[in-house]
Order: sequence, then structure tokens, then C-alpha cells
Amino acid sequence: MRRTAAIAALLVAFVLLTRAPYAAQTLWAHDSVLYARALEQGFHVDDELRAQRPHPPGYILYVATADVAHGAGLGANDALVLVSALASALGAAGIFLFARRFAPDQAAVPAAVAYAANPLVWEYSEIAYPYTVLGLLSLIVAAVLFAARGRGLRGAVLASVAFGIAGGFRQDLLVLLAPLWLWTMWPLGRRLTVAAAAVVASCLVWLAPSVILSDGPEAYLNALGSQATYVSEAYSVFGQGLPALLMNLAMTLWAAAWGLLFVAPLAFIGLARLQTSQRRLVLFWCVPPLLIYSTLHIGEWGYVLSVLPGLYVVAACGVAALAARVRTMARPISWAGLVVAPAVLFLASSAPFSASAIARHDAELKARFAYVRDHFPSERTLILTREDFLLVRYYLPDYHARQHDPDPYVRLSRRIRAGQVDHVVVFTPGLAPEQASDVRRVACATGVELVYLEVVPGTVLEFRGERYAVASPAP
Repeated sequence: MRRTAAIAALLVAFVLLTRAPYAAQTLWAHDSVLYARALEQGFHVDDELRAQRPHPPGYILYVATADVAHGAGLGANDALVLVSALASALGAAGIFLFARRFAPDQAAVPAAVAYAANPLVWEYSEIAYPYTVLGLLSLIVAAVLFAARGRGLRGAVLASVAFGIAGGFRQDLLVLLAPLWLWTMWPLGRRLTVAAAAVVASCLVWLAPSVILSDGPEAYLNALGSQATYVSEAYSVFGQGLPALLMNLAMTLWAAAWGLLFVAPLAFIGLARLQTSQRRLVLFWCVPPLLIYSTLHIGEWGYVLSVLPGLYVVAACGVAALAARVRTMARPISWAGLVVAPAVLFLASSAPFSASAIARHDAELKARFAYVRDHFPSERTLILTREDFLLVRYYLPDYHARQHDPDPYVRLSRRIRAGQVDHVVVFTPGLAPEQASDVRRVACATGVELVYLEVVPGTVLEFRGERYAVASPAP
């Protein structure tokens, strides 16, 4: 036990040390601003974007955890990043501890370190997003449920309580892991209702304060319903049909491929070596989330962290199987390949998930913000944004910003009146002008460009998808 605890502690310390040099210095995205608002202004779920601190359903225990670091003196971004880093470190240690139930330590350690070194996991542990928390809690809930299966009512109730409380960090866990919970509790027969009551009762720990801090049950439920309806209509198979299925499936598979990389073959090998109950655990743990992401919505690559811990636990079994067939002298090289290759991708490449991507994000935001402050008066400038609308509102609060977020499946034209301004700054690089002659481009820093238009007050801008043009000047 001492040796096991020492290995787990070393994994936590090692992962945290690797995170420290690459932590993001600015908030990462739209939702990051909402979490920062919750830390700085207080928790409040709302249907209106201006009042969301954060968005529905709120993740109140996640916010409360970050608030501990924020209360100790860290800025909102640093507090949220610290939670992400800690969750990734604890996740690696958790994979080691859980994998030991299926494979020897010599296989569990490489699987855990490979998880920590994966570029997708590494990037999400460096930014103000809750997806490493999603991965950690998915692992904890799965381990607790598996331990409780067939152990009687008391173990089932305790596991159900843990499941319900975990929902306070990420409410989507209650949906993603519901099939796993049901499989675990099924042997209870009629006593399953007792375990279900334990889940409901434990959910009140976070649901009650979420509702109270969000203006009561009606307001909270309306916000939750509005969010669910929007996601279903805009992104799901039920709202958008086959195009949504193809898009969601492609994003899910792409994210899962990045999340596994060279570990994928070992996961397949390990799955074949599992006992029947172990294999069912993995299937009920990992398959339902992937189906949900493919049919409903996967707005962030990080969602696949809900299934990656399970696949890395299985990969430990693949490592053990391969070790039996690999010559002793070749084993260190093989295991190093699982860790070194993905680590090099993160540290030394310009891959989508990499240290350079984080540094580039910080540098570009800081350069654009600084240039706007120095060259455009706030009272005569409109900032045009897309997904970075809240980032602009957070870091440039004195400026008026408008958001154009084109529908992913339907191309509709839209018009926006610029107001009494002389300049329109197009902050989002993805928005493109119909004619290059309509815009001016300036270099904010090396490799960082900003686009703006000189307009007369009252100018109307017209949008078609991601393209924009001056529709008419003021009369």
C-alpha cells in the first residue's frame, strides 16, 4: 500500500510540474469568461447572456472549487487553470490506481503517464475549461460504481451518493454515466429504487444552492430548458438531421483519435483481454457518451475526456499483453514511445493541441487587445466578433461589441447597423470580407493581423455565412 500510494503521489507531482510552464495567461474561450464572471461577480445561472455567471446548468461545485483558489488570491484565469491542472494530475494517478485492478503496476504506470502526456489532455489541463474535471469525475464515478456492483445495498447507496454529488461539478455526468449506474444497480432488483432515491437526494446538495442563487426554481428551470432546446434545435440530429450527425460524428472521432494517438491499438488489445464484467464496465462507461456526442452535440473536443480514462485503463491491459511478447531489452523503448511521442507533439510541434497553440492564443489576444486600446477610441469604434464575443467584452469592457455567429447548417443573410462609429474592428480572423478592398489590415505583432473598416456613422453591414460586406452607408 505504501508503494502504491508513493507511485500515485509521484504521478500527481510529476504531472503538476509539467503543467506549470505552459499555463494559459488569458481566458481561453466564451465559456471561460462565464466561469470567470461566476468567480468575480457571484454564481447566477440565467437565460440571458448578460446575466449568465455561468451558463446553464451552472456546475456550481466546479465553480466553488475554483473559488477556493480565487479566494486565496489567484486571478480568475489562474484559479480555473489550477483546477484544470490538478484534475489532470489526479486523473493520471486515478488511472494508475484503477488500472491496477486489471493489470500489473508495470503496465498501469505507462498507461497513466501516457494519459498525462497526451496533447489533447495536456492542453485542456492548461486552460480555463472544466474538461479535465469531467475526465477525473468520470473515472472516480466509474471506479466507485464498479466497486459497488454486487456488494449489496449499502455499497450501492454510497456509490449512488457519489454519483449524485459528482453531478454538481458537471451535470452532464448524470446523463453520460446513467447507463453505467443502471448496469451497476440492476442486480439490486426492486431495491434499485433506494439507490435511485440516494442519487436524487445527493443531487440536492448542489441543486438547492444553484436554484437559490439563480432567482428560484422557475427561473433556473426556464434557463435550463432554454439551453437544452437551443442545443437540440441548432446542433442535434433531431434538429438538423443527417448534416448534424456527420458533423458531430466527425468531431467526436477526430477528438477521440487525438485523445488516444498511439494508445489506440493497445486499447483494442486490452479490451479483448478483459473479463466479461470488466468489458461490460468499459462498454457502459464509454459507448453511451460517444453516442450522445455523435447525435446531440459535441461543442468542444474536450468532451471526449469523459471516455478517455476508461480507454487508458483498458490500454494498461494491452500494455501488459504486449509486454509478455516483447523482449525484455525492448520494453523500455516501447513504453517510452507511448509517453515521449505524444509529449514531443505537445512540446515541440504546432499541432492543434500543443504548447505553441496555447502560447499563440495568448500572444494573439494580447496583441489585438493592446492595438485596439492604443489606436481606436472606444466611443467611436464597434468591434465585430464571432466566438470571441465574451473575450472582447471581458478584456475590452469600454468598447461596444456585436456578435455574428453564423448558423452551422443554414446560410441566412443578416444585417447589422454599426451605429455612430467611424471604425469597425473585425476581431475574429474567421470572418472574411466579400471584397479585400473593403478592409484595411494592420500588423499588431509578428504574425498577428487585425482587420478593420473605416465607415460613416450608421453604416449597415450584411453577412452571409462567415462573409461580410458594407451593405449601405448611412443616409
